[in-house]
Amino acid sequence: MSNVVIGGASGIGRAVAAQLVSRGHLLLADRSLESLDPVAAEIGGNVETVACDISDPDQIEALFARVDNLEALIVTAGLSGAQGTAHTVLDVNLRGTARVMNAAEMKLRAGSVGVFLASASGYRTPEDPALMEVLEDPLADDFFDRLAAIAPATATSHIAYSASKRGVMRLIRQRAFTWGKQGARILSVSPSLVATPMSLNEESRSPIMKKIAASSPIGRRGRPEEVANVISFLTSPLASYMTGCDILVDGGIVLLDPVRIAADERVASGGS
Repeated sequence: MSNVVIGGASGIGRAVAAQLVSRGHLLLADRSLESLDPVAAEIGGNVETVACDISDPDQIEALFARVDNLEALIVTAGLSGAQGTAHTVLDVNLRGTARVMNAAEMKLRAGSVGVFLASASGYRTPEDPALMEVLEDPLADDFFDRLAAIAPATATSHIAYSASKRGVMRLIRQRAFTWGKQGARILSVSPSLVATPMSLNEESRSPIMKKIAASSPIGRRGRPEEVANVISFLTSPLASYMTGCDILVDGGIVLLDPVRIAADERVASGGS
């Protein structure tokens, strides 16, 4: 049986790989093959590495050609709002996720499970029916035109990021029936401020993120292994009655009002 982690070179993906390697054959993928070498050396076990950019359908097809008897698929690959244009962020995070789901559905068996990384920021995207309809069909030829007409704010990369992650949640709900017919499960996990290279890079550009983490009920950033613990559970038989839903792993950050925190920060620093 094969366990597959796409986005396994760093952060949450790397932490997930370290936990799943004990389950048997692990196919570890990321955009750069070289970036996977130190991960494979560190975690040991039966690890096979492969380059896969989820914005490239050919690379996705090549990856799944190497998958036999899919047990668990975990996709943590994606871009933050600071790592690309709005178009690129949506193409990787949402359209790339849909491409992976399509490929995985050819390999499903009874007991297969897929977990896809969304984000707590997706909860801030309005539940507008017209917008949700567009997000649920990201591979449509006119996807970007329809999205621009309904939600012009998504031309901003950070808004596009939130929309892309809300779209992932919607795809999970939509695909649960397709996967369920084959005895498989599909879920998403939504972390917030986790101490990964991507998140810390975002924080360096937006210092208010540190204040937000400190203001949360837990009072700190999350750790990659804390999210990996949840994913490990979801991909185990212990979660056999869970599918079609999103799991928040955010330390309660979604409960906060970031606008108020930003205003308080300006007052504290003498701004107006």
